[in-house]
Amino acid sequence: MIPFVKSICALAVFTVLSALLMPSASVAQVAGQNVNMVSGTQWPTGDPFLQRQNEPSMAVSTRNPMHILAGSNDYRSVDLELVLSGGAETGDSWLGLFKSFDGGLTWQSTLLPGCPQAVPQCTDSGALGGRYQAASDPVVRAGTNGMFYYAGLAFDRATSSTTASSFSSIFVARYNDLNNNENVDPITYIDTHIVATGNSSQFLDKPAMAVDIPRSGAMTCSFNANEPGTGPNGGTLTVHQSFPAGNIYLTYTDFLTATKDNTTPTHLMFTRSADCGVTWSSPIQINSGTTTSQGSAIAVNPLNGN
Repeated sequence: MIPFVKSICALAVFTVLSALLMPSASVAQVAGQNVNMVSGTQWPTGDPFLQRQNEPSMAVSTRNPMHILAGSNDYRSVDLELVLSGGAETGDSWLGLFKSFDGGLTWQSTLLPGCPQAVPQCTDSGALGGRYQAASDPVVRAGTNGMFYYAGLAFDRATSSTTASSFSSIFVARYNDLNNNENVDPITYIDTHIVATGNSSQFLDKPAMAVDIPRSGAMTCSFNANEPGTGPNGGTLTVHQSFPAGNIYLTYTDFLTATKDNTTPTHLMFTRSADCGVTWSSPIQINSGTTTSQGSAIAVNPLNGN
């Protein structure tokens, strides 16, 4: 081949390879503007005192990628001119609940059910039921079939310097994305379940969670989702859901009172649910040989679920 022709061919091959290997500017990710996830200043859907929200966690619906559920530590309830049951003044944090139905462009927010304030958004006749002073450490994960799992820590403050806490519990709240257009809010609250409970000599903290897909032999997840405003005459419509359940894995840290001076090890605890978070296995300790274990993170092998 003539040297000049060889050069032309080599240049053509190099040009084609470069075009294939170099990322296209048209498909590159571009950062958009920051969006305030707190909806205004009207209590309780907004933050009247412009308090802080931190430690966010977020998941995308498996039924609609435009639907997003998020959580955070939320201090919007601090400094309210309200008195809780028993005469105590409001002055502690809870967990925020944030929803977007347009891929994160706009958000609506409120507090997670179970908060101690006497407002409809806090109503929870189940596990939390306004019995705790504060809540923190949100972990939000998505499951198959539109499921969302919101783990957190609910607790009362310590009554003295020698106790870990008056009361602390690790819980999981369940939501489901019905992915319909009849209601402005298709992500419905199902219920909340307590996973583990501490006492005055131990403080349960730092939950971590991972959700697997359904595997061979999976149990069936079955529940009724109540969707407001879509039934006859605008009433609540009950939507039955039933599908295979993927395992939920949850870990947390059990801080013993004596660990304030590092004389007693903390325990990393593990538990699992095989029925979409309704029941949980007895927690087992998974760490050993360390003085203090602060926290944990969970990963699931996507090939085999291990």
